[in-house]
Amino acid sequence: MAQHHTPQSRPTPEVVAAVFDFDGTLVASRSVDEAAVAALIRADPSAAVGADLFWSHDGEPLVIRIELAWPERVEEILPLFDSQGPSVPFPGIVSLLQWLEGLGLALGVYPPRRRSDLEKGLADAGLRHHFRVVVGLDDVSEPKPSPEGLLHALRGLDVEPPRAVFIGDNDLDVEAGRRAGVTTWRALWGLPSAHPLPLHPAGVELLRSPEEVSARLERLRPGA
Repeated sequence: MAQHHTPQSRPTPEVVAAVFDFDGTLVASRSVDEAAVAALIRADPSAAVGADLFWSHDGEPLVIRIELAWPERVEEILPLFDSQGPSVPFPGIVSLLQWLEGLGLALGVYPPRRRSDLEKGLADAGLRHHFRVVVGLDDVSEPKPSPEGLLHALRGLDVEPPRAVFIGDNDLDVEAGRRAGVTTWRALWGLPSAHPLPLHPAGVELLRSPEEVSARLERLRPGA
């Protein structure tokens, strides 16, 4: 991707930070979740009845999804998700983060994960060093769609909401960004190719590849 950008390329001064969701935005975590659910059902076929409920709450904290689908079994089931190996960054993500850093943008990450799980996930994916601020579920009192975590990340970056963009992949991310008052873009690159395009509020752009993030930033430049 680097060859598409010239040294003169700079985002508008009003945009000085970017905050990312993690699962489905930075890393391809759905395959890990699918492997964990499959392993659970192999070990306990009766658990299949909870799978649809688990998937219907995609985007919510993993521990909440497990508790909804398989009540009172979180401590038993959660290790299955940790044992499937690290999630892999989507193609283009590493180049995008390097490009944003080269422009001087401050980067943060805020997904629905506990801080320890998030730190491990970022480290395993080789992404931790890109982010100045990491906010986990244990840093907030209310998860998404509350804007609390996103605003917490922006305070850590010392950036006001109008000067930031937030990139996530689901409805909860979009609503959190809207409530926080940041420019919000929805990542579609983690969706299966046959998945229908989601509905989204006015002003929330749909991005089909990480490369489109840089294109959108170019459009925000003065005079663009």
